[in-house]
Amino acid sequence: MKELLEALDEAWDDESGFLGKLRSQEFDQDAGEAYVALLSRIPPIGETVDSALVRLIWFAPMFIEWQMERATNNEVEAANLKRIAGQVQEAVADVLGIP
Repeated sequence: MKELLEALDEAWDDESGFLGKLRSQEFDQDAGEAYVALLSRIPPIGETVDSALVRLIWFAPMFIEWQMERATNNEVEAANLKRIAGQVQEAVADVLGIP
């Protein structure tokens, strides 16, 4: 779990992480695909919830949506980021569940 949390934390790194790059108005499709794959590695949350895990993933779907216009340069990039945003939202919902 420690390696997974470190990888999720690195996704927020301003220089190399998918979410960090979005914050800097840079859409990296490969990093986005890798982030979706990383989210799929998270096991379902059982009776005990690791708050660090939740903190690192719950905000990501909203954050991606907020960066949509700023981080893309054309309609193709926007469409690709929108697709990844949907996949991130689904992956987070799979992990945390839907009320």
